[in-house]
Amino acid sequence: MLEKIYKGISWCLAWGDKKEPQFDISILQKFYQSNNENEVPEELLSIIDKVQKLQDIEVNYFPEKIQDLQHKYPEIWQEKTPIGLVYGKATKIKQYVFEAAKLTDIRGASAILDKINLEDLPDFFERDTKSRNWLDKERNFPLFSQALIPELKVYSTGGNILAFCPAAFVDDLANAIEKRYTEETLTANSCAVGSTFRLLEIRFGLLQENIENTLWLNWYRQNHTDSLVQSYFGLSEGKTEEKELRENFQNRKSFNELTSKLAALFNQRRNGNDFNNNVHENRPSRRYPPMFETHPYLRRDEGDRRIAAMQTDLPNNPYYSEVLARKHLVGQITKRDARQSWYNKGGFDWKPDTNNIDNWVSKFTDFIVKDPELAKQYNPELQKLEPARSLRELGNVYQGFVAYIYADGNNMGGYIQKIKTPEKYQQFSLDIFDATEKSVYLALAKHLKPHKLENLTDPDNENRNDKWIHPFEILAIGGDDVMLIVPANKALEITKTICEEFENILERTGRYIPEKSTYDP
Repeated sequence: MLEKIYKGISWCLAWGDKKEPQFDISILQKFYQSNNENEVPEELLSIIDKVQKLQDIEVNYFPEKIQDLQHKYPEIWQEKTPIGLVYGKATKIKQYVFEAAKLTDIRGASAILDKINLEDLPDFFERDTKSRNWLDKERNFPLFSQALIPELKVYSTGGNILAFCPAAFVDDLANAIEKRYTEETLTANSCAVGSTFRLLEIRFGLLQENIENTLWLNWYRQNHTDSLVQSYFGLSEGKTEEKELRENFQNRKSFNELTSKLAALFNQRRNGNDFNNNVHENRPSRRYPPMFETHPYLRRDEGDRRIAAMQTDLPNNPYYSEVLARKHLVGQITKRDARQSWYNKGGFDWKPDTNNIDNWVSKFTDFIVKDPELAKQYNPELQKLEPARSLRELGNVYQGFVAYIYADGNNMGGYIQKIKTPEKYQQFSLDIFDATEKSVYLALAKHLKPHKLENLTDPDNENRNDKWIHPFEILAIGGDDVMLIVPANKALEITKTICEEFENILERTGRYIPEKSTYDP
């Protein structure tokens, strides 16, 4: 039986290399709904058989000669229908999130990106979602969505998305990812790239047009000391054993080599370079990022970045551009602040999808509720809690001081380079996101307690005295990245616990062996 990711690969082969499917769409739908081999349409059995054989290749199998693949897997060798693979993410995230100084605006910017990363882009592949309907609009990518199914997603967590798609839609999917970021944020940078690969390449890395001409193990053994070869396959100095050299080559010649190619294309496009080849000649250039002109004699917004579009009736009557207005509105929504009528007076067309804008405090609460002992430890008096609305409220917890915590996974790239198959990529991505999120919640619950606001005197928060708040702010949790604001006196304890719990959670999955610490106190 095909695993999910291989069902997605089968879908790409069954669709073909044109925008119109090579089989009737009803046949493809019947295959998608099938639960076992007996339900697969007869027309697609040969395709499913090839993908099944690819899936069944043992993890540690690697041919001594490239021709061995032709003898052992002739059907996969001969399959030339291209399969699309697309990678994309937001770039310069901190520039977008922290260009405003107020916590509500920072929180709103982070929430907008989280919604795109965790809701909008994954929903491209789901049925009957708002993102799917957005794709189908005439001004976007009509009829494209019928080529997408959930099984095409390799991962879509932490601000990154990697997904298969039928070959003809590679550019459409990459363009849709970039357009979604721009349409929702106006100014946040994003980048997406894609390419096409053959079925055999998914398991054994990039191959020549004539597969038998691909440089293989014998060539690597003779040239592994060359500096260019080492820069591509990794250092081989000190690796004289046949097993070590073989492992070095095998780690590169896998699905990892495909993602590495996309990473190189990503860096080229992010830097403003256009692709001059027939495959991607129709993609819009990314060398001209969104800009909103300013003028020395016109009023600018609160961040001094752009021309103001409106003056609000919020405390201190701030001026907002549309970019800043969106951030502030979403920041209010995440904290359930009902004072949102000001936005409607601006005459903006953009309306947030309030049902899908979640906040990390709610997720934190949902997490600790599942563990009554942890919930009691965090909130022993069962106070009714609210999120903090400003940095002043967070500073009220400890003598006016707060600490920013930024955590990032160590040597994730080095580990990923050893992942050989798309299903392992998928599992690793889910495990890392789950461990990162849970480790943050555990650390906050173990080291913090609810705080009662006192002695607030500013006009915009003096009415908040005597309210009980969560004494932290989660700005972002994405993949292996974390950004938090916590009371200054608890920062080191929280950071230490996040790191420890992250390792413990991964170890409990049974899929990862932690490296022994080299630190000897």
